[in-house]
Amino acid sequence: MKKIILLIALSCVFTTQAQYGYGNNNGRQRQNQLPQTEQKAPEPNFDVERYIGIVNYDIEKAAKKSSIKLSSNVGKEFSKVLTKYNKDIKDITRINTFVLRSTKDLVENYQKKVIKTGDNSSQKKVMTKMGENLKPISEILKKEDLILDKKMKVLLSEKQYKKWIKYNRKIYKIFPKEEA
Repeated sequence: MKKIILLIALSCVFTTQAQYGYGNNNGRQRQNQLPQTEQKAPEPNFDVERYIGIVNYDIEKAAKKSSIKLSSNVGKEFSKVLTKYNKDIKDITRINTFVLRSTKDLVENYQKKVIKTGDNSSQKKVMTKMGENLKPISEILKKEDLILDKKMKVLLSEKQYKKWIKYNRKIYKIFPKEEA
């Protein structure tokens, strides 16, 4: 009697395993049978202004971070210097809009191509072209930034200047700041 019950139990187990398989494999098989929904890759978004270090300062925030009261004489001069700097940077950006836009398009098209095909063999060529396009603008921005730093060093106290440098490092500047 025991042998018959054991035989029936084993045949039930084998039949069940043959029909449904092991628990993990069953889930994978069903998953493979379901149609896969295409996941859209995120659209490439290359911020060329941030890459080359274009910064427009928020005067009030910069004054607050540097411990400068805008109502004082130093604060008024600080505001004038930053306003002029922001205007100069906007002019540089406006003049070079075509170069910036074409470089952004170049990089984003390359990124789309890589996402689509997975082939990044032309990366060096794209990076070289981007460097050639942006180098003149970067040099102009670096000169403007050095002029701004010289003006700030003369205008601010040593403590305020150190805070100014610290604030500049926190925002996305690519040009290194000198310690006072």
